[in-house]
Amino acid sequence: MRYASAAPAAKSRPALRRPRARVVNAAACAALLVSAALSVALLLSRAELTALTDEGRSLAEEITELADANARLTIEYESLYSLEEIERYAVEVLGMVPAGRAGPDSEYFAPGK
Repeated sequence: MRYASAAPAAKSRPALRRPRARVVNAAACAALLVSAALSVALLLSRAELTALTDEGRSLAEEITELADANARLTIEYESLYSLEEIERYAVEVLGMVPAGRAGPDSEYFAPGK
């Protein structure tokens, strides 16, 4: 007679597979880092471009305002220094006599002097 052994017969179990650690390709990692760096650089350059465009617009407006002020001041300057104004100032303020108005009977005409 055969006796049942105390130890049951070992069943063969399939070996459990450990998940493989995925090996990240170095080239793919480098490409990802480069694309991330380029994306950040693109965003920063876009922000700088926007700021410079705004500054350019404001400078163009300022140039227009200064050109208008220059034209206004040039007209004002030229009106202050017209020949009529200079002659009026010479006669009224400085007491000068206009050329050709001093005759022989004038106190300003002295032939022997």
